[in-house]
Amino acid sequence: MLPIHKETHWVYKTAQITRIGWFIFHFFILVFLLLETTYFWLLLPLFFASFLIPQWSGHQQESLGVRHYPLLELIFSGVFLIVGCYLLGEYSSFLAYPALCAAIYSKPGKERKFLWLGFSVVPFLAVLAIGIEHLGLGVIDGFFFFGIGIAVAKVLEAEKKTKLLLEENRRQNQLLEEYAKQVEKVTLLEERNRLAKDLHDTIGHTYTSVIMGLDAASYLLEASPDKAKDQVERLSKVMRESLNEIRSHIHKISPYENREEATEQLQRIAREFSLHTSTEVEFHVSGSPEKGLSSQGKLTFVRCLQEALTNAVRHGQAKKVLITLKEENLNIVLEVKDNGRGNRNILQGYGIKGMKDRLESLQGGIHLESDENEGTKITCYIPVILGRLRGEVEEDDKSADCG
Repeated sequence: MLPIHKETHWVYKTAQITRIGWFIFHFFILVFLLLETTYFWLLLPLFFASFLIPQWSGHQQESLGVRHYPLLELIFSGVFLIVGCYLLGEYSSFLAYPALCAAIYSKPGKERKFLWLGFSVVPFLAVLAIGIEHLGLGVIDGFFFFGIGIAVAKVLEAEKKTKLLLEENRRQNQLLEEYAKQVEKVTLLEERNRLAKDLHDTIGHTYTSVIMGLDAASYLLEASPDKAKDQVERLSKVMRESLNEIRSHIHKISPYENREEATEQLQRIAREFSLHTSTEVEFHVSGSPEKGLSSQGKLTFVRCLQEALTNAVRHGQAKKVLITLKEENLNIVLEVKDNGRGNRNILQGYGIKGMKDRLESLQGGIHLESDENEGTKITCYIPVILGRLRGEVEEDDKSADCG
């Protein structure tokens, strides 16, 4: 029998079960109305053949009977219709449901067109067998029901293609997410290597200078105590500056706890900057942008905000800075606008280039706007993380799944 147990869609299962009901219904009609006729035993084998051969000619998906099921329905159901009409002298709609089932299981292409033509011609042959005077609307049964079956088949084919596309989309999203994680790891490793070099150069240079200075001061203690005192004070100042620089590097390695949200991290930076520089800083949040940021994205926005605030005061001499964090067009956007001097031709120094490189490594970017005496606006954006997008796709998939 057709492998109903292997069918995954309810339409195919319903079609096969209804085909069995169609057979049983016509079997009882055949028995009750024609049992006493002389040609009953001729029609009965043809009737069973019209059902059993198409249904039981194979049970594997690739078997000959399953692959050519629509053609078998046309041949055996068509022969039974023509012979039955000839013997009964009346037209029957027996071919209607076999035509519908055949169309549902038909494959796109020329074969489907030939089958449709066949199911349209057979009813005319049955009418010719009983006389042209019996011509009526019944002759369109095959054409009409096969057309309905084709419509159902096309809907099922479109649904199958949609599922395949969604599955491929999920697979691609998964690959992209894995790739993004690898990029994040590489970026973090590069950041650690850079900071390690900075610490090495800073500490090595400072400690060498201090050691040499202390050696010189030790010789001056007896000969010139005042000069030795000045030397120690200068070395003390150098060490304090070096300590602050080392703290800054360590602060950059891990500025805040990982569990802290991006909004909280950026607000803390804004508060500290305002406190230390006496600059008025306003921070606004729109929506829940932190849900779409990866850990590397948070770190990137932290670096961008630090650089933007520093430039606003150092180069723009700004007294007020407005910070906005929001989600816009599948991007997480950080805007930093100041009321400083502004400059139409902003030179992208090391800081701006560093911000650009960080953002582009996460498929993001930076946009600068500045005019004379109008201040400067820096817009940084990073795409929403793939995991969130994949969740939205899965929700859409569930809503579109009608099978």
